[in-house]
Amino acid sequence: MEPPGKYLRRERELRNLTIEEAAKLTKIRGHLLTAIEEDRYEILPPGLYLRGFLMTYARYLGLDPNDVVLQYKKYLEELTISEEKPLEPQKLKPQKHALFLDKRATLYLLLAILFTMILFATFFMTNIPQISFPAVPGQKEYMVARIPSGSHIQGEGTTQIEMQESKKVQVEDTIVTDRPMFEVIKAETGTVIGREGNHLTLKGKSKEFTCNNQKIYLLTKVRAPEGGRITHVWIWRGKEYHKNEIEIKAPEWSVYSFLTLRPYQSGDWKVEVRVGDRVLASLSFNVSGYREYLFEI
Repeated sequence: MEPPGKYLRRERELRNLTIEEAAKLTKIRGHLLTAIEEDRYEILPPGLYLRGFLMTYARYLGLDPNDVVLQYKKYLEELTISEEKPLEPQKLKPQKHALFLDKRATLYLLLAILFTMILFATFFMTNIPQISFPAVPGQKEYMVARIPSGSHIQGEGTTQIEMQESKKVQVEDTIVTDRPMFEVIKAETGTVIGREGNHLTLKGKSKEFTCNNQKIYLLTKVRAPEGGRITHVWIWRGKEYHKNEIEIKAPEWSVYSFLTLRPYQSGDWKVEVRVGDRVLASLSFNVSGYREYLFEI
């Protein structure tokens, strides 16, 4: 569908009219008419003001104002659907050569451990003397055990039971938490989300925005050993305004969420990246009103 601004510009040029002439008769400033013809609605006043501009400009060109406004609404709907189409990041597949090297290194390690255990068992069986104990009453066979000499016991200093308990403690000490550890590599705010190859990109990066129904995007890149979920929390004037819960996959994952700023939502804003109650990253930005748009109709 043809954008309304392009349509209005073509009609003006067919009538051999200039922007200056149109601005003088419509009482709409020239830079606002230029923005309309270029379909740059993000820098124009929102809502009824923009519709008033379109209807006034259409009447000036001898067009049906209602058709132009309807064309603008359809164009805005198509643009919104195109912007909000989710972009699915792609997980990089591990290289087969690297996996093969890891498996071969593991096999060599297991063989080395097995060889060391065989040498230790051979030394133990050939160097420790046998000692016979008296027969236990009611038992027909003798109990035979291998124990080290007195000096050898002092040299080792640890029984088999103590070694088992020590290993148990070491294993338990490695269990720190059942929650995957997340690390935020990048967090930025901007006005347009896109893609370059397999990577999400952010354009219009800023910390100053205008509340004219403009979308504000938060793009985050997170590193995690395992999958999980993070939350984008949008905070307005010190109070939580909106939350977006997003799934994260290992080892690195890029995700985004957005918020549409309404005309009354000026002031100090902040957006946080959280896992549960833990804040991983925090960004502050300011939103100003559109009082600078003074115009006549």
